[in-house]
Amino acid sequence: MDRNARLKEVVRAAKEHPVYREKFKEVHPEEVTLENLGELPLTTREEWVAYLKENPRPPAGASLMHLTPSPLMGWMPEYLSQEDLRYQTEALAEHYRRLGLTGKRVLVAFSYHVFAGGWLFHQALWRAGNLVFPHGPGEAARIAEIGQAYGFDVLVTNPSFALKVGQAGGRFALLLAGGEPFTSVPGFREKVEAVLGGVALDAYGTSELGIVAGERLEKDGLWEIPEMAVLEVLDPETLKPVPDGEKGELVVTALSRTLMPMVRFRTGDLAIAERREGLTVLPRGVFGRTDQMVKVKGVKLYPTELAPILGGFGLDPKGFQVVLERKLEGTDKLVLRLKAEKVPPGLMEAIQRATGLKVDEVELVGELEGGLVVDRRF
Repeated sequence: MDRNARLKEVVRAAKEHPVYREKFKEVHPEEVTLENLGELPLTTREEWVAYLKENPRPPAGASLMHLTPSPLMGWMPEYLSQEDLRYQTEALAEHYRRLGLTGKRVLVAFSYHVFAGGWLFHQALWRAGNLVFPHGPGEAARIAEIGQAYGFDVLVTNPSFALKVGQAGGRFALLLAGGEPFTSVPGFREKVEAVLGGVALDAYGTSELGIVAGERLEKDGLWEIPEMAVLEVLDPETLKPVPDGEKGELVVTALSRTLMPMVRFRTGDLAIAERREGLTVLPRGVFGRTDQMVKVKGVKLYPTELAPILGGFGLDPKGFQVVLERKLEGTDKLVLRLKAEKVPPGLMEAIQRATGLKVDEVELVGELEGGLVVDRRF
């Protein structure tokens, strides 16, 4: 496909949309390319929420609607036109063909009601030439039974539910996972693969964007799906691209949306970027949020990055608090409060490898009070 041509179509549609009309006033879609996309203004979820609150009814041309929970407006709608649906189905189907997913039996255990998850996978896998069974969520034992009875090869669901299916006796050669942190949690993939008896691959997407990145069979990171999106990773302070191997905020331009265009959409998700074969790769997937970034000892610390690390050591991913203090000599002191009885061996080393920061002190507590970050330095 011609990505530049499709990008121009998306920008052309955005230029006519009220969310972008003013800030794209000087933008000429025919001049926009993959190389200069970064010169366009960024878009935030808050901008979309403000527009949708003022315009709550489905827009003209909408053919499919889903909702996603939003702390800003309760439910945030997502609309696709007939053309968007056709494009998205074929674009994702091409991704699955590259994975060798043709002629397989696929059981989808994501929801088909309200949320977009089930539809996103179902249509593309069907288009790629597979038999697709829309089971929906829940009933792990029944899924295990159906999988064995009808010889299903592929399970599509979130990894924590896949674990339950495997524990109920389900065996699948391949798991297509999504919807929650997976490969960013140390040891999680290995645990799921062991009970399912197959290979598990991760993917990243949102209701607004669709599925925009996915793993290959080599399990070497989440690769930008070229037909679906253009990925950037920016420093959340300077809004400039980060060098390969550094952390930043994932920004996505969805190539599958023209009715509800998402151009340089700030996801708020934390990722590391690498460039390989002309595509953006997220080697650690998405592993936190950029919202509460703080600088400690001159290093940017994203506290939510600790959640999947704690989960990988069997601790509550939400049972922690970062406390920042000053040492007597005036340097920063990093204290980690854990809602736990003991510190698992290797945890502090894993945190230092991931963040580049050494934890100076660990406090074990029964309850946590206050927010995620307590900054006492100033």
